Amino acid sequence: MGKNVGSSSKAPATWNNHNISIFCDLCIKEVDAGRRPGTHFKKEGWENLRVNFSKETGNNYNKGQLKNKWDALKIEWKLWKELVGKETGLGWNSSKGTVDASDEWWNNKIQINAEYAKLRKKGIIPEMEEKLDR
Repeated sequence: MGKNVGSSSKAPATWNNHNISIFCDLCIKEVDAGRRPGTHFKKEGWENLRVNFSKETGNNYNKGQLKNKWDALKIEWKLWKELVGKETGLGWNSSKGTVDASDEWWNNKIQINAEYAKLRKKGIIPEMEEKLDR
């Protein structure tokens, strides 16, 4: 039998598109309410995110798990913005879940930054991009 380590032991957070969308909506609400005056949420903002995310999704994640997701989304969003930047003429391929561009375009971009390769298979959907921009 394993030793009971109590409530400090948390299962890893699992995220799906629905929960990420809810998380973004809640973050936007906290930003709009002034609970992120600079680059970080205030203590009250994190607590509101934790409580409201739990109410909305049933996932009782702690501040650290939510902050990890915030940081990961920020990194992905910045990479996406670098990739698509001010490009024009790009469409969205719903079946692939990323921008619709030629192999040549993708190969050129990946030569600039190898990290772009992961966005070739799974990009940021336009609706989510609007949330992340906020």
